[in-house]
Amino acid sequence: MMRATLSGRSPWIRFASAWRAWSEILGAAFLAFVLSLILAGAAHSAQTARQSLDGWIENGTQATIDQVSAAAAQRFKPVLPDAVHDLGPGKTLWLRLRLQADPGDRPEWGLDLPVPLLDFVTLYEKGPDGKWSAQRAGDTLAVASWSRPGRYASFDLNLPPGATREVFLQVRHRDPIGFELRIAPASALEQGRKIDYLPLGMILGTLLLLTAWCLIQAGIHRDPVYAWYGLYAAAMTLTMAAVTGVAGQLFWNQSPFWADRAQGVLPIALSGINILFLRHLCSLAARYPKVDRLALGTGVLVLLMSAAYPWVEGWASNAMVSFSLLASLVLTFVLAGLAWRRGDPVGGWVLLAYAPLALTIVVVVVRLYGWITASWLTFDASAAASALAVPLLLGALHARSRDRHGVRTRVNKLTQQDALTGLLSATAFEEQLKGAVSGAIMRREAAAVVVVEVVNLQAIRQAYGDEMAEQCLLRAVIKLHRVVRDSDPAGRIAPGRFGLVLEGVRSRAELQERMVRLLTAGLTPARGAALDIPLQFHLACVLLSERVMTPALLLRDLDRLLASMSPRTRRPIRFLDPDDSRGPTRNNPTDGGAPAGTVSSQSGSSGRSQGRSSGPDSAGPGAMV
Repeated sequence: MMRATLSGRSPWIRFASAWRAWSEILGAAFLAFVLSLILAGAAHSAQTARQSLDGWIENGTQATIDQVSAAAAQRFKPVLPDAVHDLGPGKTLWLRLRLQADPGDRPEWGLDLPVPLLDFVTLYEKGPDGKWSAQRAGDTLAVASWSRPGRYASFDLNLPPGATREVFLQVRHRDPIGFELRIAPASALEQGRKIDYLPLGMILGTLLLLTAWCLIQAGIHRDPVYAWYGLYAAAMTLTMAAVTGVAGQLFWNQSPFWADRAQGVLPIALSGINILFLRHLCSLAARYPKVDRLALGTGVLVLLMSAAYPWVEGWASNAMVSFSLLASLVLTFVLAGLAWRRGDPVGGWVLLAYAPLALTIVVVVVRLYGWITASWLTFDASAAASALAVPLLLGALHARSRDRHGVRTRVNKLTQQDALTGLLSATAFEEQLKGAVSGAIMRREAAAVVVVEVVNLQAIRQAYGDEMAEQCLLRAVIKLHRVVRDSDPAGRIAPGRFGLVLEGVRSRAELQERMVRLLTAGLTPARGAALDIPLQFHLACVLLSERVMTPALLLRDLDRLLASMSPRTRRPIRFLDPDDSRGPTRNNPTDGGAPAGTVSSQSGSSGRSQGRSSGPDSAGPGAMV
């Protein structure tokens, strides 16, 4: 019962600890963003020269500035600064501004409309010769052809100190829209534009770094969830660049068609990618197959809508944008809520990430239908919410990836570990041996390789059965751990054989001392054992500093060395000769007719037969059962 309770709470404990780590990073980023907004607000709060603002909506697009300034002047009515103008296809908004600068001001002023998505804007200003001059901007014009290329419409004004000037703005847009007018000295507006780029640069730079990092992780770990996240972060980056006007200024400033349609295509595509990404991240197919199929179908449908959007006009285009944004929002909270309900910490991360973004999405949809004025809340705030959402989703990604890697690690251990002993399997040991041989050749790293055989295992199996033989193998593993460090690879390479790679061993004396301890441990009876069965070890050893060959040949020679020993030998520890040995070896008799020059016998059986280089093998303490 206690274990079940702890396992039920552990995801939330991990979520809380990870949130504490991420909160410090996000807090610093949020403070920097707030500071940049304060600086931007201070820059945009410069003095204004506006005295009055009047407006008139023309049901058509044919009126000229001469007609508007003369014959249609009586149609203008006062307009509130935060008014939403009832624009649409075939309508033109005319704004008349009467401006007067203070006597001590410089004549260089400017006018900004900080709304990147306006279709067409023209500023008319009368020159000294009495003729109207025009400055144009808007999505239907290439940004490179604007009077002042930038993220949004920006114009120069010439206001002689103390004089009253009358300027006109001509605005066309396919939807009802309201916008802010920033009128200030040119230097103050320029400073404000530069400060505006500070938070945008932070946001887009962070998104690009996260995108690159996740693509690298996807390549390293071969985990598709990182690739999905990289695609999502890249789509978010491009969408934020388009919505804030940065992409129109820098990337497609020669394509007015795409600059205009990208404002809808990219948010719709991002909504579809978001649905598919969260479907993959939350992994609800097993428990909630209907919800999973709904998310898959909706995500694909939204992506198809993004492909069709450039050729859709009128109310249908707004309906496509609204449907995609709201469908993405609803499915996000459904998927995250179901994941949260089943105790998955991924659900908590997703809910936390999308809470601020959900508010901005609702504001964008409300603005789309002309119910509120377009402002920083619909542009810069959405970028800020995205900047918070993407790193928080990275927390969800880490939680999911950690779980999947844990399962994969457990599965890999089943294939890389011997099921009975827990040591490395034969294949895994050979891989470790390759690394040791490579280190000895390339970096002169000291290491020794030992093959240990339990000689009396078959006799134990015949006398006491398979169960006792397996218990003796487990006892042999315990004995091996007395001479093998945790970092030294050890594997079971045959039913009664073990392979060891002992790193850092530089001499035969050092290795033989450890092997003698292993022999002694095998012959020592186990404490409390009902049946005292000694374990008789034969050990074939080689120093990699003495003999350099491929791992396969190394294991082959060690196997031959073991085969040359009789079961009752007094020299159970044998070494392969160094590579530089020539001719026949010293007068060292072998038990099974081993070829001359193959082995160098250094024996030790319970410490009593060390150093014996001749004499027939006789029964010793390691006798068979």
